[in-house]
Amino acid sequence: MTLSRKTLPDDSANVEKRRRRLHRALLAPKKFNLLTFMLSLGLITGCGTTKFSDTSRTATEQLLISSAMEDLVDQYDYSRLAGLKVFVKSANTTTDGDYLKSLVRQQLAANGAFVKDDETLADYIVEVAPGAVGTNRYELMYGVPETTIPALGTMTTAMSIPEFALIKRTDQKAQVKLRMWAYNKTTGAIIWQSGIMTKSSQIRDRWIFGAGPFTTATYDNAGLRLGGDQAIPPSFNGEEQEDEKTSVATEAAYHELDEKAIERLQKLREEGLAKAVEEDEAEEPLEIEEDDSSEKKDDNE
Repeated sequence: MTLSRKTLPDDSANVEKRRRRLHRALLAPKKFNLLTFMLSLGLITGCGTTKFSDTSRTATEQLLISSAMEDLVDQYDYSRLAGLKVFVKSANTTTDGDYLKSLVRQQLAANGAFVKDDETLADYIVEVAPGAVGTNRYELMYGVPETTIPALGTMTTAMSIPEFALIKRTDQKAQVKLRMWAYNKTTGAIIWQSGIMTKSSQIRDRWIFGAGPFTTATYDNAGLRLGGDQAIPPSFNGEEQEDEKTSVATEAAYHELDEKAIERLQKLREEGLAKAVEEDEAEEPLEIEEDDSSEKKDDNE
């Protein structure tokens, strides 16, 4: 009797198939988790842009000009206009002319004048006439300047060789020239003139063997010439102080004048003017007497 043998599937093949199915089952969740993580990360981070822009005038130029103006208006003596109702106007238009006019108005008010916004309310006109407001630039370099080589031979375009500076210095300087005068609005008679003054401010940048810039500027310490504790004019507090000046660059507090204080200030001003006139009149006869005595000596001789 012969027994028939049934062919059984190869165990090794079945094991391999099961291993592959298990491997795919294990990898599928990982792929899904990775895809989910990337999508969520994109939603969380997002993106953005920053916009940069430059003004038509550099901040350095504005600082230089405004600092020179501040130093300049601090140099004048405004005491002659104390107690007067004044209106300030500009004789011409110039760079930062409104700022200069505001500085003059502030100094007039700080020195006892009554500044009016309406010309009809003022008795006197103060005319501000800037003669020059501008900046100059100077450059000095030791090294090889930037050079452009024209197209020659096989070269189709020009080639530029950058600058190679061992030592380089750049100076930018602002200069302001100013004169002012005041006159009676009704009669046109002049009562004060400031004289002509100039003031400058400067910034300097240095590069040494490519390192820099190393900057020094005159406006770093602008406004530190006089403290605010001396800003109140002597006619306000009744104390006489010599060579007293106010500064637009320092903090100060002022006493607001009432009617009695205004009358007192005007009286002091009138007495001062009357005293000055008496001194002028007293000096004239002395000169005449000296001349007469010299003539008598000549006659005796």
